[in-house]
Amino acid sequence: MTHSHSSLQKPEAQLLAQLNGINTQCQENKTQWQLEDDRLADYGLALTNANNAYAANNDPVTKNAFTVANKNAAIGELKHSASTFIDYLELNTHVPDSALDAMGLRPRHHTGSHPLPKPAEQPVATVKQHHEEITVYVSQPEHDHPTSTVAPQKFHAFMVRYKLQGDAKYLTAVSMRLHHTLYFEHEDRGKEVLLATAWVNPRLEPGPWSDEISVIIG
Repeated sequence: MTHSHSSLQKPEAQLLAQLNGINTQCQENKTQWQLEDDRLADYGLALTNANNAYAANNDPVTKNAFTVANKNAAIGELKHSASTFIDYLELNTHVPDSALDAMGLRPRHHTGSHPLPKPAEQPVATVKQHHEEITVYVSQPEHDHPTSTVAPQKFHAFMVRYKLQGDAKYLTAVSMRLHHTLYFEHEDRGKEVLLATAWVNPRLEPGPWSDEISVIIG
């Protein structure tokens, strides 16, 4: 199986064909795979710009120095966006292994000669609330200054588990950024949400969980 990032070095026509196919699969399965709308939108915009720039440069009537430069810039932006989006798909446990394989991406449980172990520390979690949205932020203690926190130097991803008042089971989400937003319904206002966070390695194996935080929606 080709590593996802090296696969971005394919010839432009093949690259666009694969990335268009990934977009189609994600749009068709976005509910089932629980894909975030903002990530889909960012990737889709970069893909549309690259498709349009590539088509304009391939047309003998419109091709000129400007279309060449525009195409190269758009393809570059797409590669950057696709790299981030592919990482997101591979970390999203709602995307089945068979789907990753069908899209030409690397297996989720990729093993190397020295796979990263489970993280040894727990993150420091804080939250910011806005109406029905709760954004969870993670950092780690600064050992020389116990009251301060900093971003980890070797950051892969973090997992948040959460449970709405009245629910029997926890839900989980994974983010490759140092924050993640949970969205709730308007009728959930006034309910309590219990949540905790943990760093994860590339195999999505969590380290120790942070202390649980209680948040009231609304």
